Amino acid sequence: MILAHGVGGGDVPVEPWLVAYAAGFALLIASAALRLVWLGPRLTTGAGGSIAPSAFDTAARALGVVVQGLLLVLFAVTLVAAWFGEDVASVNIAPAALHLALWVGMQLASALLGDVWRRVNPLWTVAAALDRVRGRDPETSSATSWWGTHWPAALGLFAFLWLELVYFEPASLTAVALFLSGYTVAVLVGATWFGAAWVRTGDGFAVLFSLLGALSPLFRDDEGRLRFRWPGTGLATVDLRPGTLGVILVVLGGTAFDGVGRTRWWSDIAGGRREWDLVGVRTIGLVLTIATVAVAYLVAIRALGLLTDDDADLTAQARRWGPSLIPVVLAYSIAHHLASLAFDGQAFVALLSDPLGSGWDLFGTADDVIDFTVVTGDQIAYLQMAAIVIGHVLGVIVAHDRAVERYPPRTAVVSQYPVLAVMIGYAVAGVLLLL
Repeated sequence: MILAHGVGGGDVPVEPWLVAYAAGFALLIASAALRLVWLGPRLTTGAGGSIAPSAFDTAARALGVVVQGLLLVLFAVTLVAAWFGEDVASVNIAPAALHLALWVGMQLASALLGDVWRRVNPLWTVAAALDRVRGRDPETSSATSWWGTHWPAALGLFAFLWLELVYFEPASLTAVALFLSGYTVAVLVGATWFGAAWVRTGDGFAVLFSLLGALSPLFRDDEGRLRFRWPGTGLATVDLRPGTLGVILVVLGGTAFDGVGRTRWWSDIAGGRREWDLVGVRTIGLVLTIATVAVAYLVAIRALGLLTDDDADLTAQARRWGPSLIPVVLAYSIAHHLASLAFDGQAFVALLSDPLGSGWDLFGTADDVIDFTVVTGDQIAYLQMAAIVIGHVLGVIVAHDRAVERYPPRTAVVSQYPVLAVMIGYAVAGVLLLL
């Protein structure tokens, strides 16, 4: 297993500083073009989409039931493999299931197919079954105050990122088993107390995948009907509750720290530290990186409020513009995990035939070998750079659309100066940290 996030191996085909300049200019050009051609809100009008054919809807529902059952089985197999399988990460499915299939695969699947995790989440499946046994409606939640926000979800994602980026053996079977078991117990206890619907607000993965689902051309309306819409228009309907912005910034900051951890500067700081000594330094680094990303965003939003003389408080303003960061989250995820998807994804298919590393070959793929020629290092680098630039351009578009919806034309233009500045800062930093 590679479980690598960067380009990996050799030199990138383009000088990083040149890519950074190009990313900055791309955002400047996009912002200038939006002032000329995007004079009114467009995303909201396209967010409703059109109803999908009934046959397509029926097929999607049937497929959802099948996938829900399969993922429940895979979840159980992953837990068994983590606790009782061969204690070698390269032949045990548990590390790949957590770090690759769930964390990376479901982010991409959500952006392409919509909020499918809402339907197939194994934790919700179990919680809903328990609610039905107890005679409760699994679609309701009694959570109030802090528990009814997305802050529990933000804490859950921070715990995962700590395992992935801070702990010295993130792919060890013991670490994966303890995390999966602890996380499962915590979410199911919350669902037992508040109702199964709490999984959709308290489970960090569920909240993140739902946010990314707003980018998808597929979605279900309030009546449960499947609809098509232009990709990205769903961001106009995203309404951030308390803690949602925390989820976004934790993931953005975690990805940024993934890049920081690969720099020579960080290597000098980490020095010769090992295991728990290194964990302490990395924990501080992760927290400070998340804080830096958050402060940069909040400073930009504060500046926006001052420039527009908007009387809304900083919290309300930060939530209002938060959806513009969702495309950036996806861009960073693709850029940092592209190599892992290309190569570890092939290994995951092989592991499905022998999940416990016991010598099985259930589907005839156990002996499959990773094809490292499926994509070259140069191609990965170009795709990573393209993902970062496109993600930030989409973020600028979303912010501009919200601006022209809320403010008069001249004020809308002025409001985007600080947003554009922070987007350029994120993009340039993202490119330099990645490459």
